[in-house]
Amino acid sequence: MEETVYLNGCLLPLSKARLSPLDYGFLYGCGLFETMYAYAGRVFRLDRHLDRLRRSVTFLGMSLDGLPDLERGVYECLKANNLSDARIRLTVSVGEGKTIPDLITPQSPTVLIVARSYQSHSPETYQQGFKSILSRVRRNTWSPVSTMKSLSYLDLLLARREAKLAGADEAVLLNEQGFLAEGSISNIFLVSGSTLLTPSEDSGILPGITREAVLEIACSSGLTTLVRKVSLDELNQADEAFLTNSLIQVMPLTQINGQAIGPGRPGRITQQLMSAYKELVEQEVQK
Repeated sequence: MEETVYLNGCLLPLSKARLSPLDYGFLYGCGLFETMYAYAGRVFRLDRHLDRLRRSVTFLGMSLDGLPDLERGVYECLKANNLSDARIRLTVSVGEGKTIPDLITPQSPTVLIVARSYQSHSPETYQQGFKSILSRVRRNTWSPVSTMKSLSYLDLLLARREAKLAGADEAVLLNEQGFLAEGSISNIFLVSGSTLLTPSEDSGILPGITREAVLEIACSSGLTTLVRKVSLDELNQADEAFLTNSLIQVMPLTQINGQAIGPGRPGRITQQLMSAYKELVEQEVQK
């Protein structure tokens, strides 16, 4: 059975979906996206994803009135594809405009939702953790794009390619000041003693939805948590490290540039947060 997508308020077969060649998402990467995970037919923290999207939409000068009901669209797409557990990609571009760059001209946003089954990483992967490299690409703390989930994703794609060519699972990026920023598709956390540490938003990071959930869990469990600028030395000397995003959830980071982080295996606090995050998901999707 052919995959169904949601495009500008309508459900239609993927083979019938058409975008304008003058769409600014295609021409200039001018748009936004959200990647979400549905568990048993419920999208975890869909409201947070949509809030983040709307903040960025407003920054780009797009009219919220021009958008369809995005929550309804997500669930219609899930249902049309008969999916329960799924990876959902919601894309919003500013729409069609002139070939000469001019953000004032696009008037009608393009909205595309794709829902597909997703195979999570194996238990063995979580037991071993991800291996990473330090990317040559830097995040720019002065750019507003660094805080948005933008279609202008080339820097992160280049960093991800570096990792794949090096046989690693993820690339870790510094910002232009030399401080730790994030992974190519993830936020990063360190554990030093009993303290949890993660780069602050002014480090040039995307404020992730899973990152936010982990910080909530850490605070409620009484874990000392610091959100600030983080040096590369702190990562190299950390007792534990892990990565977060909506699909990998909480993934241990056990190696960077061939060197073990801590003992080179998932640490105690990382494992506690992995379990607590899964419990949080189960609680919220069952409401």
